[in-house]
Amino acid sequence: MPMKRFAVIGLGHFGSHVARTLFRAGKEVIAIDSDEEKVQDMAEHATQAVVADATDRPTLESLAIAEVDAVIISLGERMDVITLAALHVKKLGVPFIAVKALSEDHGQILTALGVHEVIHPEKDMACRLANRLSRTDVVDFLPLLPGYSIIEIRAPREFVGRTLRDLALRNTLNVQLVAIQHEEGGEKRINIIPHADDRIMESDLLILLGENRDLDRIRDIMKNAPRGG
Repeated sequence: MPMKRFAVIGLGHFGSHVARTLFRAGKEVIAIDSDEEKVQDMAEHATQAVVADATDRPTLESLAIAEVDAVIISLGERMDVITLAALHVKKLGVPFIAVKALSEDHGQILTALGVHEVIHPEKDMACRLANRLSRTDVVDFLPLLPGYSIIEIRAPREFVGRTLRDLALRNTLNVQLVAIQHEEGGEKRINIIPHADDRIMESDLLILLGENRDLDRIRDIMKNAPRGG
């Protein structure tokens, strides 16, 4: 079941972007911060914007945090404040909790508390950039679960003119084609549900999902893959 109700605790750069994005997507968002100015700035970009101390459990209970589907916590640079807020939210029984960690050690503490997702924005972006730059013909790179990623690559020469049925990427390369971006006359169009008879064009960008080991070897595998007749 899709998540509909969210609480964002901490309205700095990270938290405010999360809250605004969720609200624009039509979700119910409770935006919380102890800074009145930040809360006022968020008033038009959230269902409810509240000045509150997230380290006070009765306050969180009064805001019905236990009834939301997910809580995102991003509370600056104080480990004790972040950790205590996460502990209270966990005890309230929120189904999904994501917390912005200050370090690897802090992330381990949050995981031990039962946080579902630990966020390391700078590390994640650095890894994404490094992986994108280090992979030949990779346009973008998005890590998912450990060992799995999504990459966006330019259509290899070996693929051009062939249909997805001929390529059989899942069977031959152990990767899933998620979408194709076509470009014609300067206009871009994304096919998010490719069909077996869709044909790869020279200007296409391919979005692929798979295990990192398969994505890392994909160019060599593609060069050796048999062509359709």
